[in-house]
Amino acid sequence: MIDKRTERPDLGRAVQGYYDALDRDDIEAVLEFFSGDVLYRRPGYEPISGLAALRGYYSDDRVLAPGRHVLRSVIVEGQNVAAHGAFEGELREGGRRSVEFAAIFVFDGNDRANEHTTYFFVPAV
Repeated sequence: MIDKRTERPDLGRAVQGYYDALDRDDIEAVLEFFSGDVLYRRPGYEPISGLAALRGYYSDDRVLAPGRHVLRSVIVEGQNVAAHGAFEGELREGGRRSVEFAAIFVFDGNDRANEHTTYFFVPAV
């Protein structure tokens, strides 16, 4: 029998799986990654709270079409994960986009991300 209190999931691998699901445009797998009370923040959008709102964002509001996320580094500290990488792909309105990003994930006690914040390396200030 496995004692779940002492078994640690590989949260870095879970984050890679999240980006892989985004690249496949598998919204159901993306949503499985998050807890029901997720808080999702990214520049240019109001904070997104809960799975229903997150589904709406990924289905209707996200400007990126499926592309390819390449993670350059992933750091796991307890229930927190920081990831740095690059996205290259299409925009929903047409054209290509290449942008570097950094993301912070906080996992709950059920090993689902309940907070996610993404930052992009683009001129803003």
